[in-house]
Amino acid sequence: MPFAQVHLVEGHSAEQKRAVITKVTQALQDAVGAPRPNIRVWIHELPKCDFGIGGESVEALEDTALPFAQLFLIEGRSEEQKRAVIENVTQALEEAVGAARQVIRVWIQEVPKTNWGIAGKTAKDLGR
Repeated sequence: MPFAQVHLVEGHSAEQKRAVITKVTQALQDAVGAPRPNIRVWIHELPKCDFGIGGESVEALEDTALPFAQLFLIEGRSEEQKRAVIENVTQALEEAVGAARQVIRVWIQEVPKTNWGIAGKTAKDLGR
């Protein structure tokens, strides 16, 4: 834990996707101090026709670097840590895919310790 789902419009190179994984991992490690092996990042690629803004498909846009990061964190992070997560992940996506800062979105979802399982036990039972 933490986990990050990064949603990207299709068309990014394998190199950019590797950069997303590397930079988002580092961003989360720096922000909350999670051990690197505990951080998971996966990318969902969306066809341009499957993504819309303001009721319009992004197919007509020239720049479709519009990343959205959905982050899952075990409850208990401070507001300062959450601010750092949002800033660090925004910067990571800005650098990795060349997205303009103003179009990057980051959403943190806190998961209760009793709702997160690790090796068959809850995070609470494991003392996390």
